[in-house]
Amino acid sequence: MNSAGRVVRRGMSLGALSVVLGALTTGTATAGTATAGQDSATAWAQVTPAPENIELGSWMSQLGGAIGDRPLNQIVMPGSHDAGSAGITKSSGMCDAGDTVDTARMWPELAASMSRAQSGSLVEQLEAGSRYLDLRLCKQGDRWYSYHGGPLGRQFFDALDGSQGIIPGEARELADWINRHPKEIVILRVKTTGPAATLKEDSRAAIAELGGMVGGDRLDNPAIADGSLNPTSTYNDFMAAGKHVVVVDDTNSTSYPWAWQQPDVQDYRGSYVGVSSKLEDILSAMLDPALEQKTYNAVLQRGDEVLGKAPKAGSEKKLFVQQTIIDPSNSIPTAAVTRLLDKLKLVSSWKADNFLLSMENELNKQVLAKLRESWNHTNVTDNMNIVMTDDVNQNRNGVAAGELQREIISKNLPQRITSHTFYNSTRKADGTWTGPSALSGAGEAFRYVGERQAVGAMRDGGIQVLGIGVDGNIWHNIRRADGSWQGWNALLAADNKNIGFAAKDIALTTMPNGDAQIVAVGKDGYAYHNIRFANGTWQGWNAMPGQDAGLLKATMAAAAHLPNGSTQVLVFGADGRMRLGTRAANGTWSSWQTVAGVNAPDFQGSALSIAALPNGDSQIAAIGIDGNIWHTIHRADGGWSGWGAPAGVSGGAMEASAVALAGMPDHSVQVAAVGPDGDVYHSVRLSDGNWTPFQRVSGIRGAGSFAGDQVGIAGLPDGSSQFILTTR
Repeated sequence: MNSAGRVVRRGMSLGALSVVLGALTTGTATAGTATAGQDSATAWAQVTPAPENIELGSWMSQLGGAIGDRPLNQIVMPGSHDAGSAGITKSSGMCDAGDTVDTARMWPELAASMSRAQSGSLVEQLEAGSRYLDLRLCKQGDRWYSYHGGPLGRQFFDALDGSQGIIPGEARELADWINRHPKEIVILRVKTTGPAATLKEDSRAAIAELGGMVGGDRLDNPAIADGSLNPTSTYNDFMAAGKHVVVVDDTNSTSYPWAWQQPDVQDYRGSYVGVSSKLEDILSAMLDPALEQKTYNAVLQRGDEVLGKAPKAGSEKKLFVQQTIIDPSNSIPTAAVTRLLDKLKLVSSWKADNFLLSMENELNKQVLAKLRESWNHTNVTDNMNIVMTDDVNQNRNGVAAGELQREIISKNLPQRITSHTFYNSTRKADGTWTGPSALSGAGEAFRYVGERQAVGAMRDGGIQVLGIGVDGNIWHNIRRADGSWQGWNALLAADNKNIGFAAKDIALTTMPNGDAQIVAVGKDGYAYHNIRFANGTWQGWNAMPGQDAGLLKATMAAAAHLPNGSTQVLVFGADGRMRLGTRAANGTWSSWQTVAGVNAPDFQGSALSIAALPNGDSQIAAIGIDGNIWHTIHRADGGWSGWGAPAGVSGGAMEASAVALAGMPDHSVQVAAVGPDGDVYHSVRLSDGNWTPFQRVSGIRGAGSFAGDQVGIAGLPDGSSQFILTTR
């Protein structure tokens, strides 16, 4: 047997990661069988094409395996801002009820240049991958037109002309495309304007006509298995119900069961960057030579803010429309100057006629770069839904046709995982698992990201969780028995006055009376103890006694409660040696006992964990400096069993970089570990002393493995267990 203090750890394999990357780059299907972290219903078997192989005209059906069980408001899709504006020309007329019609009438060419937000028709946008169309309709005379600000675009609905018969509108083409693509869910957000006296009645009629054309029975929103379709219904729910068209009524003038009301189902989360429309502000901005890039920077910065922020209560159940678009108000003078320069042949006529598109083409280029870089990891992509842009059909300025839309759609495929993000997974008493779900962040943060974690079971079926956040401080949370979360709260500092205890390591164990015992290793290297009482109050921090009447210095800690009300604390001391101490039920501390190693006077290593059993035994798992997991038992009578090493996944001892134990009511112990390949594994040491084989825990969005950094586990009274996993 090798000494735990003498063997150098071997390197990690990247095999599991290679499988996923290979599927992404070759466009092949990756199929997986059920593992320890998967029940058969959620085994990973989905097509994962490379982004360049996404078929824009049918991408939802192509990615059905990836998005099928995902709620509509968590499917990332391209959206079209002012979708009907491609038909705007300098001579296409004006909407009398438009909000900028007076200015537009004075400079129709300039107005058209600043109002045309799309270069393709509605059908061309759908073919380019857009599945959310922002439709602005104006009733002018007896006809409906698309419009933007003041200028009118194409006629929208069919209209009867005395001399020409029926003149088809663009809605006819839209309806035909939708009806030919039953596996593509299309969301139509409709906002109307027109004569004030009849606007409400006209709006209802327009919504009804559109619904009849694009949906019919496919639009109706009757009850399905457990209620009506809504933004949290999955793609498969829609397909099973035979529905694939959503109309979002932004007029708030209808009560049709199939027309979703805008305030209830859609949220922009402040993603639009507006600017002042005051003339003096516009003229001042014109003198700024860096105006255009500042405009782009503001949009991208707002995206950073919104995508990093947790949705407000209620909005997480709505469609999220991220508006990566420009408010062009400050650029109106520049657009006017551009028209003059065009007449002097100093700029291209295309830019003069399409000034807004020229700006959006540059913004889209920079958005594309963000999507490939800082917006290309799970803590951002999980917070995306509808990424709404101008010029969905862009094919210029360094962005090829469909390139931006494919990048947006690809966020539904496995992405670069954000490091150190906390995830929760459940192993049920029958051995089946739920997939991991990310924990919400502290404060306004979207996700909780941290370096270390600890978890303990509560008698009511909930768990308490500690995390050392990116600020270096300890935060506390509770997962209730019903699966809901309390939310993160920062702990007081060591002085028990100020907020923020900076720590290197943490440990948590819960007591039969509902109290939780907390151990933390401070940045000063000393070990501290605290209690969270069952009523939610805290004792406050006390430095832990050490050897020879001094204070305890440590690098890592673990804790477990015993049936007699005492708490055992396991540490690696400042000298690297493992020590075991006991806090009695009356609050007194025992002396620290050095734990013998594997063929060595003491045990030294890189990780440790301790779990108590109902008979008063405590079991210890630790990683020696040889990189292997070692296990021993400290019996209730004070004796030791000696160290043994559970078998690894490919023979020999189990190598690991992190390990956690949880004692179970049946006297078994569950073990979670980060294996040599960086994946999280699970095993059970049965009550008879035998070990089940280590098996992978399932990953994010149905992946066959979870690439982990730290692991925590708590065994519950009903035989289930809760895991807190952090990503690598």
